[in-house]
Parts: sequence; C-alpha cells; structure tokens
Amino acid sequence: MDRFDIRRVAMGLTAYAIERQNGFERHQPEDSPPWQEQRRFWTDAILQGMARLDGLTPDPKLMEQYNLELEQAKGCYFFTPTTRQTQKDTIQELRRFVAALEAADDDRRRQINVVRELLEDMSLHPHWWNGKDNSLGRARDEADLALQRMTAQMPIRFTRILLGGDAGPHWASGFVSGAVTDAELVKQTPVYQDAVREYPEVTDWPALCTVYVGHGLSSALRTVDASSFDLEIMNRAGDSFLKEQSVRCVGGPHQMVVPAGPAQSQDSPAPLQMGLNM
Repeated sequence: MDRFDIRRVAMGLTAYAIERQNGFERHQPEDSPPWQEQRRFWTDAILQGMARLDGLTPDPKLMEQYNLELEQAKGCYFFTPTTRQTQKDTIQELRRFVAALEAADDDRRRQINVVRELLEDMSLHPHWWNGKDNSLGRARDEADLALQRMTAQMPIRFTRILLGGDAGPHWASGFVSGAVTDAELVKQTPVYQDAVREYPEVTDWPALCTVYVGHGLSSALRTVDASSFDLEIMNRAGDSFLKEQSVRCVGGPHQMVVPAGPAQSQDSPAPLQMGLNM
C-alpha cells in the first residue's frame, strides 16, 4: 500500500479546524470537552496513527504548526476556505486510513472511531465540508461498516431485548451485555428503564430476549460479555448488526411478561452495560 500523504492531511485538517473555529459551532453537550479540543485530539491521533502504520515516527512539528495556525486565525474577519480538491484529498486519505486499520492484525476500532467522529463533525459543517461531491458520506458509512464488521468478529456475548411484539405495539429495543434471559435481569437494563419512563401508562411489558455471540462461534463458551464500546457500535447500527456473518444466535428467543416497576435512577450505574434503540 502506498504511504499516506500525512502532510497533506495535516494541512486539510488544520484548514477545517480553522473554518470551524471561526464559524458556527455545534451544540456543546454537558460534561464534554470543547469541540476545538476534540478536533485537536482527533487530528493528532490520526496523524500519529498514519505515521505508525507507515513505519515512521510521528512528527511533532505538524501539531505545532496546527496550534500556531489556529492561534493566528483567532479573531480574523477573513480566511481562505479550503478548496474542493483539498477536501476530496483529505477525505480520500481518511478512507484509506480506515481501510488500513481494519486490515491490521490487532483491534484498531478505537482509532477508526476517532476518524468516524471527525467525519461526523464534518458532516455537520454548515457550508463546505458536507457537500455531495467530496465522498464525505461514503467515508462515514465505510467507517461505520468497518466498526460493525470488526465488532462482529470479537468473541463477545450480548442480548437483543425487544419490548413489545414485532407486530406491535413495539416500544423499544436494544443490545445489552451478557445473557439476559429473565424478567428480573430485564428490569435492570436501561432499555427497560427508559421505556418505563417513556410509557408510564404501560403496566405489563411483553419482552423477547435473544442471546447472540460474535466471532462465528457456535456457543457462548470462550466469550466475554460485550463492553460498553461494543454496545455503542452495535446500538448505533441497530438490528442491521445481526446481519453480520460472524454473529450467531445461541439462545432464545426467551419470551416473558415483565410487570412494570419503578425505574432505577440513572445516577447509579446499572449492573449491566447496555444501550437503547428507540
């Protein structure tokens, strides 16, 4: 594989960060770092990752130049936006980076997730970077699919919970960690707790719980319970994750009715790590 054009990527991501710094900013979620800090982290991680895949030592001067240019651009009333070609070249290198990370021997999902978060940030750019002709949408989809494929290859165990029947009423569904096969365990999940808050009028909750494993295994032996990061990827994909070739059903569906009860406070951690798809 040809080496990455790291300097060109650094220039493109620096120009992008300047545009976001001097333009409209995204809503800032509570208890999260400022977007400017996150973009710097993403850029540094990507440039270092590319260098290491190329067998090189990361060049600290690239981030020094990044810091200098963003500082000089503060408060400027005019700056030159990136060209379409620069955008295309930058995004193309990010796509190549994702493909190389997926092809690597070890688990590089967190590095791919960094690229995905940056691409998601770009897709919300109000003017230039979210155009239709620079392959941004395709790059983001490729990162998502790579994360799904790699997660399905992990030797993990998880459960899909469906509250309500497939024919309706369908209230909520989501993937949770480990094997959840009885009503008491269902009650501990955020899938159930969030649904109770959303639909307080429901008194009895029909539930279907199906246990799955990854890595193409035929049983839950030699598996570990899915981590919060695994669940983040799975729940973002939704039920399409179950179509991955390496995912196997090993139990269920277990059908039950869960009587409504008070939802646990989200301030205290639940015993299981879970996610929710409404």
